[in-house]
Amino acid sequence: MANNHNIAKSRSREKYLGLDFGDKNIGLALGVLGSMAVPYKILANISQENTMLELEKIIKSEQIDGLVIGLPTSLSGQDNERQSITNNFIKFCQKNISVPVYVVDESFTSQLYVKQGIKKDLDKYSAAAILETFLTQNESKL
Repeated sequence: MANNHNIAKSRSREKYLGLDFGDKNIGLALGVLGSMAVPYKILANISQENTMLELEKIIKSEQIDGLVIGLPTSLSGQDNERQSITNNFIKFCQKNISVPVYVVDESFTSQLYVKQGIKKDLDKYSAAAILETFLTQNESKL
């Protein structure tokens, strides 16, 4: 029994980096399992290689345990160009990033903050919404 408590306790300290992947920018957010996600920063999306280098620096400096990437889905359920581009990025991350990569539905994340009047640095707020979805979905696993 004490062993299970230790597992839950260590799991609750797991730190995640949320990503809102875009053509020009990648919004980032930080969060700890059992807590809330917070907007972190925005990376310029120059190239996949550059993005991997920047993400690995953050993973090391922030002691990240997992990457959470938002996947845009269409209301119709049909694949679209944005989804295809993001899927390619996810596959690239799964092959090249040193921590596990998780995927969550990012539908309506940007609209959520636009409705709240947030326009500046929207990408990192969208990343926070993506990560918050993941943290909430995994809260019961503590």
